[in-house]
Amino acid sequence: MGKNDPYDPTTFFARLAAGQQEDGIQSYFTEPPLLISKHAAADITSLAKGWQYYSDYVPSIAAIATDSAGKVYGIPTNGYTLGIYYNRKMFSAAGLNPDQPPTTWDDFRKYAKALTTSSVAGFAETSTGNQGGWHFTNWMYTAGGDMQSADGSKATFNSPKGASVLQLLKDMRFTDNSMTKEQLFTQAQTLQLLATNKVAMVVMAPDQLNTLQSQYGADLKNFGIGPMPQNGGNASLAGGNLWVFNPKSSPDVIKAAFDYVVYTNFDLNVHELSLAQQAANGQAVGAPTAVLFKGDFQSKLTALNVKYANVPLDNYATFINTTNGLRPEPRRQTQKMYAALDPVMQAVLTNASADPQKLLDQAASQFQQVLDSSGS
Repeated sequence: MGKNDPYDPTTFFARLAAGQQEDGIQSYFTEPPLLISKHAAADITSLAKGWQYYSDYVPSIAAIATDSAGKVYGIPTNGYTLGIYYNRKMFSAAGLNPDQPPTTWDDFRKYAKALTTSSVAGFAETSTGNQGGWHFTNWMYTAGGDMQSADGSKATFNSPKGASVLQLLKDMRFTDNSMTKEQLFTQAQTLQLLATNKVAMVVMAPDQLNTLQSQYGADLKNFGIGPMPQNGGNASLAGGNLWVFNPKSSPDVIKAAFDYVVYTNFDLNVHELSLAQQAANGQAVGAPTAVLFKGDFQSKLTALNVKYANVPLDNYATFINTTNGLRPEPRRQTQKMYAALDPVMQAVLTNASADPQKLLDQAASQFQQVLDSSGS
């Protein structure tokens, strides 16, 4: 059946070939084009079309797991948008309004400087485990840049807008000294820095609020979430998770796994029991999430989230009410692209003489070889 082993793009195909892959696995929104092209996800079109809520998906969400012929290969279960988590108490102490997080790169840079003290860094950013490339893409969207050509055949992230992202981070790290001296973080580490009052701001999606509270004992009243600061792009990165099914499993087994996924994720009674249990256990419930469905079904899901919400939603008002657009992650060889950009992010955060344009040119030419060798 479906195990909750996290999807690992580096081992998935080998496990599938060896017959060790589960019948169902939760993967990322970025993966269907690769999985479909390698015949690594089962065609579940008839199962999906037979599910009562499939037609309620927002079309752009359904499209994530659909090929050009209209065949369906996955069931999206949750989505997120990246924003800025920040410490409201630190904002107040620095003379900043905790209800008005920074909305531009310039303000973000000023805020980070104002929030930096002898024991607190204004900002920390990710640069390992493909998360450097992931967050670079998010910043690129805030600048209005593109990571790949529209058809996914060309790496385009070595643009002036790409270089401006790296320059911003490098200036914050070495000119302003408003970032941590230690680097090479994943988001688990930047979240811990925020939770333990070592850092005032980090890039994070609302789905990490429960970890902030349950794992680190943080009082959520002291934290806000704002939209990504912008520099002409008026957008931020949106992603999420979906379930795919093993094409080597028998039709009966695939159907059982499919039924399990839609029942545990989208049966309204199960969903309500789950939310009630989470709230009773002191977990964070009601964090802002991406809207996957339209119409009556989404209204019912939203009503349940509101009914059991125990997070301070007022602290996320600017994030919830932003008019910034949501841009999906690039669709071609996404994880390999992120991996190519991790060392670039690491360089500008650890080396004061790093050359943003040169680094990006090298990474783009390296990743272009991946695109060229992977076919359509």
